[in-house]
Amino acid sequence: MSLLQPTRLLPSERQQNIKRLALEQGILRIGELAEKFHVSEMTIRRDLEMLEVAGHVARTFGGAMLSEQAAFESSYSVRLNTHTPEKQAIARYAATLVKDGDTIALDASTTALALAKELRQRAVTIISNSLDVAQELRNSRAKIILTGGYLRQVAGSFAGPLTQKALKDLRVDQAFISGKGIQIPGGLMDSDLDEVEVKKSMLESADCVTVLMDSSKFGKRALGLIAPLEKIDLLISDSQLSTETLLALKQQDLNYHLVNPT
Repeated sequence: MSLLQPTRLLPSERQQNIKRLALEQGILRIGELAEKFHVSEMTIRRDLEMLEVAGHVARTFGGAMLSEQAAFESSYSVRLNTHTPEKQAIARYAATLVKDGDTIALDASTTALALAKELRQRAVTIISNSLDVAQELRNSRAKIILTGGYLRQVAGSFAGPLTQKALKDLRVDQAFISGKGIQIPGGLMDSDLDEVEVKKSMLESADCVTVLMDSSKFGKRALGLIAPLEKIDLLISDSQLSTETLLALKQQDLNYHLVNPT
């Protein structure tokens, strides 16, 4: 039996690690953090309190979640420039599934933005809740329909009841959506509940639902469930998926396609 004890981190080091976990997972549990860092739950509560004051997390019952501002910074200052080759390869393949004349829905994810760039010269109609997608396609051949709704200024996206109603009243050939995480067999998830509802509405309006998800998001959990796996018609990811993930996908009988980042 080893007499070595786990090395305790300094409070500042532990809080940096907790901040990183919040960025990666979106939602945190006090008990899991206490076990991971070998400290008491009271210590973790103090850490979360300090991180909340700094604007990195918002405390919830039993844990914390990534704050809206931190989620924005992660999405647009970090995630926009993270796993770029994978997202571009996923977008290139997804574009081959779109036919001229199609009507498609794109969410406000960074991977959907990469797909919008691939469709600039295509004669398609694109419905989106993303200002970035609309700006990218402003001088393109595509016809753009913005959903409207209330503007989430930190994310540059529309959400709320008006957004959901607009999507409910429309039908699209394909919806291309993403999320903050995907678990097998849990499903596709996102940490922002407003975006979760918009993505659900897109899914319901579409004849075909395609999920665009780079390999870094597999096994990640987020606050809100967008859709169980059986609601997904096709999953496009990259070839960096682990052997365990590939086996789990096959066991779920999920239709998927893997691309090679270049």
